Amino acid sequence: QNVLHVENVTMQFGGVVAVNNLSMDIYEHEIVALIGPNGAGKTTAFNCITGVYEPTNGKVEFYGEPIVESFPRGKMKKLYAGENADRYHQHIVSTPDAITKRGIARTFQNIRLYNNLSVLDNVKVGMHNGIRENLAAAITHGFGFRKAEKQAEQAAMEMLDFFSLADLAQAPAGSLPYGAQRRLEIVRALASGPLILLLDEPAAGMNPSETLELM
Repeated sequence: QNVLHVENVTMQFGGVVAVNNLSMDIYEHEIVALIGPNGAGKTTAFNCITGVYEPTNGKVEFYGEPIVESFPRGKMKKLYAGENADRYHQHIVSTPDAITKRGIARTFQNIRLYNNLSVLDNVKVGMHNGIRENLAAAITHGFGFRKAEKQAEQAAMEMLDFFSLADLAQAPAGSLPYGAQRRLEIVRALASGPLILLLDEPAAGMNPSETLELM
């Protein structure tokens, strides 16, 4: 089944075309690599897919439902250098949190951990979309909240164990070696229970042994 459909996505910053009419399809159980030199627009493409940027033009569908659709407007209408602008008439730009809830998770090229929180708490933060208890339950620490918290902690520890980070669960995330921080960011992304996971240069800055361990 087609999971992710990217159609004619273009991202311009003024006269600079960072992504030019990108189209691709990703299907279930596929591992797909988006390759190119530094500055080719890979991160910008990820930002368009995940709602961080509103693309100048194009459409992104997730399991057949549009999550992003845009077309050049205003000043950008004159500057737009791409094609097929007349194909898109809706204006749909889902926010990053809404896209995460739909089942798309990502990591970032620059590590974005909560450095002062523990390794375990960083992973539990990634699970917040799946915890259904309300604010009142959280404040009063009711039975439902305690149960959900215990389940989240158990699931987080299982994921940390898989990535050889369980022994560091109580350590501050900022104190981890670089390679371990990279792995933790992937664990946190997986904690949201995604249907598709976008990894933005997950091995960037790693030495050969760290890269091998990550693989």
